[in-house]
Amino acid sequence: MECQSEYLPLVGVVLGALIGALATLFAARLSWQRFRYNEAAANFRAAFTPEIYRLRKGNEDVYKILNDEAFERQERGKIIFEPYLSNKQQEKLEKAWQHHRHAVRSRAPGNVDQRKKDNKAALECINNLLAVAKPK
Repeated sequence: MECQSEYLPLVGVVLGALIGALATLFAARLSWQRFRYNEAAANFRAAFTPEIYRLRKGNEDVYKILNDEAFERQERGKIIFEPYLSNKQQEKLEKAWQHHRHAVRSRAPGNVDQRKKDNKAALECINNLLAVAKPK
């Protein structure tokens, strides 16, 4: 009996060290996943920066700003970002993407008053899309 009680503190120390190591490993993995998510989200948001700037400036019609080249760059960012999202977030992103891709076009090219409304609507679509990519 006396022999078993001598090993009890040693077992406690080893068990505590093992639990501490596992907790550290879990925290490091979670931190790495968060870092990778934030990196992908930042790249996704950056894919929209030139169009956001031009839409805010308001000197051009939406169809000139949101052209095929812009959509291609933005979609590449979307494809890279999607794996970091849950299924629910991916569905939300896809719905916002489809709205962004097909909803906003210039209604009256050259009309300055309509341009302001179209640019504002396009910015709202982009902001809805980027809401999924907030940093964690």
